[in-house]
Amino acid sequence: MIGEKIKNRIKKWRATLIITPCVAGIVIVGSNIGLVRILEWVTLDQLFRLRPQESVDKRIVIVTIDEPDIQYVKQWPMADRVMAKMIRNIKAQQPRAIAIDIYRDLPVEPGHAELVKEFQNTPNFIGIEKVAAKPIAPPPTLAKQGQVAANDLLLDTDGKIRRGIILLGKPDQSLAQGLGVKLALMYLEKAGIELKAINADKQIYGLGKAKFVPLSSNDGEYNEADMGGYQILINYRGGLESFLHISMTDVLENRIPADFMRDRLVLIGAKAPSLNDNYSTPYNNNLFFPTELIPGVVVHANITSQILSAAIDGRPMLQATIKPFNWLLICFWSGYSATVGSMYIKKRRLTIGGLFLAVVIIVSSAYIAFLGGWIIPVFAPILTVVSATIVTIVHVLWRNLMLSYRKLEDYAHNLEIKVQERTAELAEANEEICILNEKLKEDNLRMSAELDILRQMQQMILPKPEELEAIEGLDIAGFMEAADEVGGDYYDVLYTDGIVTLGIGDVTGHGLESGLLMLMTQTAVRLLKEIRESDSVRFLDTLNRTLYKNVQRMNCDKSLTLVILNYTQGQISISGQHEETIIVRDGGEIERIDTMDLGFPIALDDDIADFISPTTLELQPGDGVVLYTDGITEAKDINKNQYGIEQLCEIISQNWHQSASEIKDAVISDVRRHIGKQKVFDDITLLVFKRQQ
Repeated sequence: MIGEKIKNRIKKWRATLIITPCVAGIVIVGSNIGLVRILEWVTLDQLFRLRPQESVDKRIVIVTIDEPDIQYVKQWPMADRVMAKMIRNIKAQQPRAIAIDIYRDLPVEPGHAELVKEFQNTPNFIGIEKVAAKPIAPPPTLAKQGQVAANDLLLDTDGKIRRGIILLGKPDQSLAQGLGVKLALMYLEKAGIELKAINADKQIYGLGKAKFVPLSSNDGEYNEADMGGYQILINYRGGLESFLHISMTDVLENRIPADFMRDRLVLIGAKAPSLNDNYSTPYNNNLFFPTELIPGVVVHANITSQILSAAIDGRPMLQATIKPFNWLLICFWSGYSATVGSMYIKKRRLTIGGLFLAVVIIVSSAYIAFLGGWIIPVFAPILTVVSATIVTIVHVLWRNLMLSYRKLEDYAHNLEIKVQERTAELAEANEEICILNEKLKEDNLRMSAELDILRQMQQMILPKPEELEAIEGLDIAGFMEAADEVGGDYYDVLYTDGIVTLGIGDVTGHGLESGLLMLMTQTAVRLLKEIRESDSVRFLDTLNRTLYKNVQRMNCDKSLTLVILNYTQGQISISGQHEETIIVRDGGEIERIDTMDLGFPIALDDDIADFISPTTLELQPGDGVVLYTDGITEAKDINKNQYGIEQLCEIISQNWHQSASEIKDAVISDVRRHIGKQKVFDDITLLVFKRQQ
């Protein structure tokens, strides 16, 4: 009797018992091979941004080196004499320790002997060396005195810094302390706080109120390939604003406030973009606005602050839960979701409410755990909840469909009743088909009207002739004509703060999605110009990230080629990948610029910064630029022959003595002549830009 009850219960929950391990197993395997690690890291980055702002750590002072500071010292690397003067001015404030995050393996005259003397007379001064990859030697004098630390930084596969170095092995089998660690230990030594072994075999150590547990390949989203040295997760306090800071120029001119550095740790490092020592961190994952990269010296300051705050104030260190624990979470949520999904037919609200409750619990528990110093997975459990619920609901619906089918088979015993029922069903189906046909007609009319509206919107946002005429010293004319469907071509001319920006692009394909992407491109370009984004790399990278995420949300595979030109005072900068840019000199001489190496297609990948390489050239009076889309060069005649870039350049050269509008009309007229009566299969867009004499 009891055995029969057990069998019935197993039969009732058989689907749940099968779905639970299957979904959990798939998610666990995907997590182990790294399919969700990027998404888990993105979720972690949002927790950093949502966490309450922490107070400024007044134990640390950062001396920043920005572009004005480089101009002030008039050379880079700075002369040894300048560095010696900076150290003397800082020493006068009696800091607890000084560290400079600048490589100094070679002398930079004048003043090398003077700098060596300062190194010898400053026992609390720390220099740096690079240990991993391509090593860079430390200053020889500081190396002999044992006053050196490693400034190596660890990048995750998405290019962000989330881990910090405690110890790093060197080729000579010795160990190098990380810069942030060495400074923290020097600070704590004066307070009588020393490192103590808790479990030497597992490399677990205590430091005041802090407990150090090394990151391992069994933790979180990391694996064996990520390991090396003694690593910890960085519990960031914040950016430069989270620390006391002062410019190098103020230090050199001795404009340091009284006791500003007394008994504090002083870090000196580069902030200037030209020195390429800025990095992406969890704070650079803003979904709506571009954020500045964080200088490497600030990353080291965060590691130092993390250790000091943990040892003295009891601030939590940051640890990731081990993989077996994460697997248990996935198994639990798989079983939970399969259970609530099985109730979909009888208790649909309970299923939907249970799904929503699970997501809320996962997110809120992850946030609370993060505040306590623990990182638990978020995306994998949510993926498990959604997947298990969907699979279970599909199974329930299929099972009910099969039950319904069996009932229909029972009706076959009575042929007359079955025929009547089938006839009634067909009549009902025919009525539904008629209704659907009428609805389809209405939908087609509505879609046609929407496409017409979108086509009109595309034309409305094109630059007006009076806007182009208002730009002094330039003669500009543009033309865009879409094919039969809504086109994806884009061009615009914007004038902001004396800079004329010209853009032209071509979205893949036609139709509603292409038109929408064209409108989004125009809006994003104008927004970036309105916020005065002048750096070509950041401009195109930000534009790409914005459009890429929208394309992902649209669940389509659209992308576009795009070139951006910035003109001011006779100089023009070209960036982005598109068709060739035609430079026309006064007199009609043609130069063709291949943009293949100047950028990367937009919205095809989430990060294209490394592919952007702008080029700059001069435009004399009478010179100009012609931009076009492939709707011109690939236009075909009746024999399928393309119009071609050579024919386009010839017409432009022949008519260059005329106005921009006349040049534009000559090109369009010649293209129409070539096409003849053939159907236009692609959008035709042309932009002529000419510097007046």
